[in-house]
Amino acid sequence: MMTNNKSMIDELQRCAKIALITPKGSFYPDKNYGSKINYSQNTAQILAQARLAVSELDGVYVKSVEKTDGVIVFNLTVNDEERQVEAVYDD
Repeated sequence: MMTNNKSMIDELQRCAKIALITPKGSFYPDKNYGSKINYSQNTAQILAQARLAVSELDGVYVKSVEKTDGVIVFNLTVNDEERQVEAVYDD
């Protein structure tokens, strides 16, 4: 049973990453899918946009974000398990 829970958490983490890195409006079937995250935003704006992007994913919550050297690290809880997602930005 533990393997099923781990694979479910891994899948939710993968879905969160896709939602965080997909530009909002670019996914044809659902124009509201994705995020408006931009590397030039401050961390509070990025955190707010990240939380909106994963709001439809049950059990996924963005706790915080860290922004350094073209990378944003999203610190998540996925079904109460700590996880991280990284997005690389080249400006």
